[in-house]
Amino acid sequence: MTFLRRKKLFLIIIGIVFLCFALALLYTIFSDNDNYKYFTGLGSTISIAPDDSQIAFSYYIDGEESIYTASPNGTDVRQITDDSNTRDHNPSYSSDGSKIVYMSENNNGIQTLQVINQDGSDKKQLTNRDMHVRDAIFSNDGETIFFIGIEAEEYNKGEQSREGFDLYSTQIDEGTISKLTDADHFSMDDLSLSPDGQTIYYSEFDGKGDRIYSYSLEKENITKQAPIIPKEIVEEQSFHSPQLSPDGEHLAFTDVANEAEGNSLFEYELFLLDLTAYDVEKLTSLENSIESPVFFHSEDKIAFLEYTNWAQDPAEYQLMTIDLTSHNIKKMELDLPASTNEKLLMRLIDQSINSFTLAILYMLLVGLLSVFCHYYYYPRKTYLPSIVSFSIAVLTFIASILVAMMMNAWYGIALGMLAAGIFGCSVVVVLFVFIFKRLVR
Repeated sequence: MTFLRRKKLFLIIIGIVFLCFALALLYTIFSDNDNYKYFTGLGSTISIAPDDSQIAFSYYIDGEESIYTASPNGTDVRQITDDSNTRDHNPSYSSDGSKIVYMSENNNGIQTLQVINQDGSDKKQLTNRDMHVRDAIFSNDGETIFFIGIEAEEYNKGEQSREGFDLYSTQIDEGTISKLTDADHFSMDDLSLSPDGQTIYYSEFDGKGDRIYSYSLEKENITKQAPIIPKEIVEEQSFHSPQLSPDGEHLAFTDVANEAEGNSLFEYELFLLDLTAYDVEKLTSLENSIESPVFFHSEDKIAFLEYTNWAQDPAEYQLMTIDLTSHNIKKMELDLPASTNEKLLMRLIDQSINSFTLAILYMLLVGLLSVFCHYYYYPRKTYLPSIVSFSIAVLTFIASILVAMMMNAWYGIALGMLAAGIFGCSVVVVLFVFIFKRLVR
């Protein structure tokens, strides 16, 4: 093969590698980085009907999340929402079990409030896309829904927002929305209603732990330390995912187990607070993360979700129950539909194009350019592509600092990680060139 043909072939190979790298980079930048887009499995919240005859939950099939109901024994599974353009989750039953309120999330992460009959009929949207809704519960008469909300525009600003979450109410029939609080909470979750229907409880992170606040519908005010919990327990305990029992005598919640506090990955176990004796009892020792505890109404049991692959993403949950007398824990096996594998090809493409693929293609490209310089220009220019690569890493690092200071800290961190990756690839290429030059002498 002549010199010119070898040079042309080398340039074609470099061009192909460059094209593969560019396409992979563009795909990574513009593709949907959603960990759940091919996921099949349970969502993160559950609800139990007032007569304990049904459990409502969300379930993903190939990335599409819908609301389902099932009997407590795992049979009679029914899909009651079916919208491929949104993800439906966070179901909650009305006091008579006839309706379910839930969140419907669009592609921009904004959640609207929806209500539907328990058989899947008569769906109704209660809020528009101008508001982001986080959690919701029914009033005791079933005519009003209380929910946590924030303006969608402010929610999209993240930590730069000057607004926060507040408590709202809406009448199902009238559709009018009333703002109950103006506290601008940084975080606000886990609504519960007192047995008399006059007090709403919720949790907020105060910088040290999750605390339980209360809002009086009668007095229209917030109490930062819920009066049902003594101050000494508040100071000792953090309340994740708190849920009040139907009779108001117990509070289920999750917290970091004492034996896990020294670990880098906290383990959240299930606890029970007796609101009459003020005793805190640890119920589980599963050494995972427990989420969404919910009381049965006529049985002395709690249903909850065990995060079995804690803390990986997407989260894989197992539905469990615990008997509050015997502390016997059982798995609830649900007869759920399996993946259809309709997105198998796209899933394989997504799995094959990742940061490792980009790094390999980038190092191959710079390495080929180095060899090309050695053979077809001048041997002393062999390190030139590596020098250019190091320069790109330095410039990217400088840009990360500027972006973090002037625009967005998270974008700055992302650019900093990119700069570190380019620098690492450049080091590998330099080592390759160093060995290559000595082998071809």
